[in-house]
Amino acid sequence: MIAEPYPLLMVPAIHSMPWGGSRIHDVLGKLIPAELASAPIGESWEVSAHANGVATVGNGPCSGMPLPDVVKAWGPRLVGAAVARRYGDLFPLLVKLIEVNSMASLQVHPDDAQARRLEGFPFGKSEAWYIIDAPPKAEVYVGFRPGTTRERFTEELAKGNARSLLAPLSVRPGDCIALDPGTVHACGNGVLLLEVQQSCDITYRVYDWDRVDAQGRKRQLHVEKALEVIDFAAVPRISRADGSANPAELLAGRHFKVIEAHVRGSLALPAADSFLSLTVVRGSCTLAGGGTSLALPCGATVLVPAGSRCTLEGEEALLVGAAPTV
Repeated sequence: MIAEPYPLLMVPAIHSMPWGGSRIHDVLGKLIPAELASAPIGESWEVSAHANGVATVGNGPCSGMPLPDVVKAWGPRLVGAAVARRYGDLFPLLVKLIEVNSMASLQVHPDDAQARRLEGFPFGKSEAWYIIDAPPKAEVYVGFRPGTTRERFTEELAKGNARSLLAPLSVRPGDCIALDPGTVHACGNGVLLLEVQQSCDITYRVYDWDRVDAQGRKRQLHVEKALEVIDFAAVPRISRADGSANPAELLAGRHFKVIEAHVRGSLALPAADSFLSLTVVRGSCTLAGGGTSLALPCGATVLVPAGSRCTLEGEEALLVGAAPTV
């Protein structure tokens, strides 16, 4: 046995994206690998056991270990008994910090059954966005304008007019947007967000705004598969904390829940039946519990094992949490 479970400070996997920028470093303080120093950074996979971007542990006896290895070593003591029964050794969630400096592609994701049928992968991609920042120039589209049909969308897509059929969404910091599989979506022009999702990296790119790389090449599209999974009636679900609870539950879905926690002095977190991911999106604080004390600056993410009682302390901090539904 490696060690008794304790809160894990996560070291993310950093990804460059053509639509990324610099605020994951400049605002959220993430350390960017030297080989990506001059690249646009789009995603920081904070809590991830997915092969396309594995996060590692940055503190204590498990320092340097990939998250999948910790999951196998600790099992239910990390994820919780009900989560272990449902998922086995598969870690069910992926938590990302994302900056969309220009427009990300118009895309859609499959549900579990579609992912198994089309890709042979066990999970689809249900996701939620927590908006950290959205300046006036930001653009967000979720779903279609009423009355849009598959035939009309296919016609306008071929003409390069897809944007005209999309439903624009006005967002502000603190909004939590549920995006069910099958929901077409895109955002950009300055959106900074935290994304909680199933541990799946299947994205069907529908339109990429005619973007080309340095060699003049367009990115691959996946229109045929996208049309198999798009729900033309899908609409966003948006929630915000109303101040009645702290922590506040913003979303509770089939696969995960999202919470928001304000720290002003001290905030006790009760023991839970599953793990809890916590990311500091504003300010800084300290987490004490599980035999350890961790300084959490802005941008830091900690993975709290199931059954752990922790306390957050600080003058002013805002954290976004994620836990699997059990």
